[in-house]
Amino acid sequence: MSTSYSTLNTNINSTDDLTSRPTSYVSLLDSHETPDGPVPSFPQRATLNWSRTLDTLRQWSSRTIKYTRQLFQERTGQVTRTQDIEIEQKIQVLRETKHHYQNILSEARQMSVLFAGLLKTQRSLGESFDELQRLSGSSDDLIDQLVRNSQCQKVLALNGDTLLNSINLFVDKLQTLTNKTMEDTILSVKTYENARIEYDACRYDYELLLSRRNPSEERISSSDEDIQRQYEHFKQIYEKSKENLQIKLKLLDENRVQVMKQQLTLFHNAISAYFSVNRQQLNL
Repeated sequence: MSTSYSTLNTNINSTDDLTSRPTSYVSLLDSHETPDGPVPSFPQRATLNWSRTLDTLRQWSSRTIKYTRQLFQERTGQVTRTQDIEIEQKIQVLRETKHHYQNILSEARQMSVLFAGLLKTQRSLGESFDELQRLSGSSDDLIDQLVRNSQCQKVLALNGDTLLNSINLFVDKLQTLTNKTMEDTILSVKTYENARIEYDACRYDYELLLSRRNPSEERISSSDEDIQRQYEHFKQIYEKSKENLQIKLKLLDENRVQVMKQQLTLFHNAISAYFSVNRQQLNL
């Protein structure tokens, strides 16, 4: 009897739990009570999310307008821009260096393509000499010269493969340095320049605020506090981006010198070895 009563009581409690829970997803969203406490209803959360979206859009629009205004005023000479002569000179050197490296890379690629075509022609010419030798027969006076020239072209092509591999390695390393390592630093330059423009835009507003503020006024309005807060915030971003850029420029310069010193040495040695081996093997 006690067992059946316990079972019945358990079933009743389970039924009560079921009826006390929301019976649909909508009712779950509309419920205001959870085990952890009250939460906003679905319409309230939607309104809150929409309000946050509007705030984000408003902040983005304000920053975009200030950014565009600053660019326009700089180009028309209406405002002065923050300048760091040392870092701007380094940025200019970086851009010129990257341009020259791109030219070297383009010429090295062209050299690889042309030299590969030369090796293909040398092999084809050697085979043509062999074919003419077979057609001429053993009595022809040109046999010795045909054999000699055929072997010469084959030796040049064989040794040329080693040089071509060295050229392609030089191209690969130079491409990594130019299009990845340098480009990564260029992206940091763009980040720095954007931070500088945003900082100058806020600095312009802050200086305008200081010029019209009455020194006798002790109370600062909320809008003035917001201008001052933005000025300090973007100044920190600008200083941080400048510091990061200086570090990247220094690391890039060290890496560039190290990589190019090694690759230029290998490139020179490969060309020297190509002509030296050909001279020895061809008895020139």
